[in-house]
Amino acid sequence: MEKLYEPAPKVPLCIIGFGPGDEALLTDKAKNVINAAQKILSTGRISGVDERIQDLNLVELMAELKNKADVGTAVLVSGDCGFFSAARNIVRDFSDLYEIELIPGIGSIQYLSAKIKIPYDDAALVSLHGRNVNIVPKVAYNKKVFALTGGPNSAQEVCRKLCRYGLCDVNVSVGERLSYTDEQITSGKAVELQDMCFNELSVMYIENPLAVNPHTPLYDSDFVRGDIPMTKEEIRWLSISKLGVSPQDIVYDIGAGTGSVSVEMARKAFDGFVYAIEIKEEACDLIRKNIVKHGAFNIEVIHGQAPDALEGLPAPSKVFIGGSSGNMDGILEKLILLNPGVKIAVNAITLQTLNQAIAGFEKYGLNDTDIIYANIAKSKKTGAYDIMMAQNPVFIITGMRGKSHE
Repeated sequence: MEKLYEPAPKVPLCIIGFGPGDEALLTDKAKNVINAAQKILSTGRISGVDERIQDLNLVELMAELKNKADVGTAVLVSGDCGFFSAARNIVRDFSDLYEIELIPGIGSIQYLSAKIKIPYDDAALVSLHGRNVNIVPKVAYNKKVFALTGGPNSAQEVCRKLCRYGLCDVNVSVGERLSYTDEQITSGKAVELQDMCFNELSVMYIENPLAVNPHTPLYDSDFVRGDIPMTKEEIRWLSISKLGVSPQDIVYDIGAGTGSVSVEMARKAFDGFVYAIEIKEEACDLIRKNIVKHGAFNIEVIHGQAPDALEGLPAPSKVFIGGSSGNMDGILEKLILLNPGVKIAVNAITLQTLNQAIAGFEKYGLNDTDIIYANIAKSKKTGAYDIMMAQNPVFIITGMRGKSHE
């Protein structure tokens, strides 16, 4: 049967990873495509290769591509088109208009890796350019991190942030103007580099030999204790499991005590952050000691009483309440105001706290509620015998608005 309609062939569009900036790093194929292209666009910071290049910002570039060209077009993007590149948006928005081909380039991270002779196949890779990413968890839980910087996340600001959260002694290399004649690579401790000025679009390598494995569980004997009550390990594990802490979560630990729950939640939220709120200064000191001991630098200690101490903090996705100091209603009200979809777990030893939690959950619409009663006994050696010693039973109440599970 004869076709009544034959769609017009798509116009070719090549997206070329231009690398860090030196055209000498382009592949032969990329050079041939540029020479043959009838129209050449770039995302900026690329010049000197061909006088026909139109340098545009991303908004202008996308608008230009909407006016479907009837000639072969090449788009030059900085770095590699497969790593935090404008190529992602172009492919997403214009695959129905163009026959798109991606030609990879040498990325800045690859270039710096070669210059400092440190492979990146076992490193965490992150872009801080134009993105709201906290570098601290990456460095706390990875021995090697390569990062693109830019905007407010300059290399010196990254070093200052690392120092602020206790990572002053990590090793840092900063590559500026990579591949250009005035290229410079500076190495030292974060504390040594935090007051230096670097090019806005620098590339960083950060090495933390003391990075910990966030998937390793912690036992009560692992923590600095003092005289502050601590949530026992089995209750801790149950509570955190019921709360469902995920890697990128922002988590509050209200009534943090020794910080045992904070530290374990920080490991679960290994790409996120934990705010440990505690009213007792002695307990805050213990939390700080446990942060350092366990490398849980993605924790910030807030000395104060909730709900007032929550003012100004980022909205939480998960909250553990180990102690409310009688302010359960006010705390729940504030949490729902900060994030109506927050998930909350409460540990209650007394019936009064249990009743306050249940009433508060009902009042503020946390209708997907689950309550378990955990009664833990552990064996203890007595002469030739093992006897079971009961611990204080604990209610674990979890809830959120809507459905958290089927």
